[in-house]
Amino acid sequence: MAAACSAAVTPGIIRHMKDSFASPAFTHLASAFTRRRQYGDRKLPPGPDGLPLLGSIVDVRTDALEMFERGRREHGDTVRYRFGPFDMVAIHRPEDIRTVLLERADDFHKSPSYTGLELVIGKGLLTSEGPFWRRQRKLMTPAFHHKRLLGFCDHMVRCSSDLADEWERLAGQRGDTLPVVDLHAQLLSLTFRIVGLTLFSTELSDKAGGMGPALAVVLEHANHLAVSMLLVPPPWLPTPRNLRFKAAMKVVDDVVMGIITERRRGHEDTGDLLSMLMAATDETGDVRMSDRELRDEVATLVLAGHETTAQALTWTFMLLSRHPEVERRVVAEIREVCGDRPPSMGDLARLEYTGRVIDEAMRLYPPAWLIERQALVDVELDGYSIPAGTLIAISPWTLHRHPSYWRNPEGFDPDRFLPEHVGTRPRYSYLPFGGGPRQCIGVNFALYEAKLVLATLLQRFSAELVPGQDHSLEAAVTLRPANGMKMWLRPRA
Repeated sequence: MAAACSAAVTPGIIRHMKDSFASPAFTHLASAFTRRRQYGDRKLPPGPDGLPLLGSIVDVRTDALEMFERGRREHGDTVRYRFGPFDMVAIHRPEDIRTVLLERADDFHKSPSYTGLELVIGKGLLTSEGPFWRRQRKLMTPAFHHKRLLGFCDHMVRCSSDLADEWERLAGQRGDTLPVVDLHAQLLSLTFRIVGLTLFSTELSDKAGGMGPALAVVLEHANHLAVSMLLVPPPWLPTPRNLRFKAAMKVVDDVVMGIITERRRGHEDTGDLLSMLMAATDETGDVRMSDRELRDEVATLVLAGHETTAQALTWTFMLLSRHPEVERRVVAEIREVCGDRPPSMGDLARLEYTGRVIDEAMRLYPPAWLIERQALVDVELDGYSIPAGTLIAISPWTLHRHPSYWRNPEGFDPDRFLPEHVGTRPRYSYLPFGGGPRQCIGVNFALYEAKLVLATLLQRFSAELVPGQDHSLEAAVTLRPANGMKMWLRPRA
C-alpha cells in the first residue's frame, strides 16, 4: 500500500507549471519568479544548469531516474533543479530527510503535484493536509492494527492458491511446453482481487459494470498524466481520453458508493476494512466519516493495495529469476516452515529470509520511487538555504543506491537486511513506505500480503524470465515495467 503515502510525482511539477499558464493559478507562476528574484546572496544548492528557460525539463522527460542519479553523482547529496520558473531540491542525507519527514513535518506539505491524483482518489490520506488529514489518519489507524490485519491473511493465501491452480491448469494444457504469462498483469489482477475481499468482502470483478477494467482505465490515465511532459488538455475538455477516464471513473464511483450505501442500510459488520472505517469515531464518539469521505479513503486504499504491491512482487520475481541461488534459499525456507500445506498467518514470523528478499527487492525497485514535499517556510538543509515554496524531492530509487549507506549498491543481497546489518545504517536511508507521521498506513498489510503471495506461488512454481524482453522502467505513479514481464512457469516437482 505504499502509494497511499508516496507517489512518483516529479512530472506533476510540470503539470503544476502548465496549469499556471491557463487559470487564476497563474499567481503560482508569478510567485515562483518573485522568489527567484528574492534569493539574493543566499547559499543555494548546486545543480545542473539545464537549458535556458526550461532548466531540466528535458532530462526529467527523458529519464527521471537517471536525472536524479546523475545529479547526486555530479553535485553531491543536495541538488537543485530548475523546471521553468520552479525550483526543486533533491535531498539524499538521512538527517535531512528525517528533518523534512519527521522533525519538521508541519513545515513541509505535499507538493502541488499531488493535486492531480485528486481526480482519482479525491481527498484521501494521500492528498489531504492539516487538521483534516490528522483527523482521517486517527480515524483509520485502528483498522490497520496488527491483530486486525491478521484476519485478512486467509484471503491473501486463498487468492494466491487460486492463481497457482490456474497456472497448473495452464501447464497441463501445454504438455511439455512451459506456459508463458505476463506476470505483471497477473499480479495486478491478483492484488486487485485481494483488496476487494479485504476491503469490501466481495469480488469486485463480479460487480455490475466491471470495476476491474474500469480501474485499469483510471490507473492508465493517472500514469499517462504522470509521465507526460507535454501540454495535456484540461480534464473538462471532452477529448476521447478524458471521456474514457470519466466513464471509467463513474463505474468505479458507482460500485464503491453502491457498496457503501448497501452497507449503511444493512447495518452489517462484516469484519472487513470498510466495516471498520464506517464504525470508526473520534475520541468523542460523535464524529464519523461521511459517505464521500469513505469513498475517497476507499479509493486511496484500492489504489495503494492494488498497484504498489503488484509492482513490488513483479520486481521480486524478476530478481529471483536472475538469482537462482537466492530463489533456492527462499524455497528451502518455505518448505521447512510450511511443508506441503499452504502458508498461513502463523508462518509470517518464521519466513524470515523470504521477508528479507522482499525488502531487498523494494530497495532496488521501490514502487513509490519518489516522495515530494513543498517547503512552507525558509529552512536550511545541508548548509544550504531552501526558500519557502521550494519543492523538495526524496528519491528512494537514488537513496537506496547511495554508496555511503549500501555496500555494492547495485547487487542483490537479501542478507543486507539481517538485523545486525540494519542496525548499522541510518534509519532514513531506506524508505519503501516513506517515513514520519505520513508513513504508509498500510505498511503491515503490504508486507503480510507480499510475503504470503510470494510464498504461496513459489511453493508450487518457479517463474523464469523469457529472454529478449525490453525491461525498461516506467517511473509514473509507481515504478513499473514499461512492457510487462513475460515469464515461463515451471511447476515444482
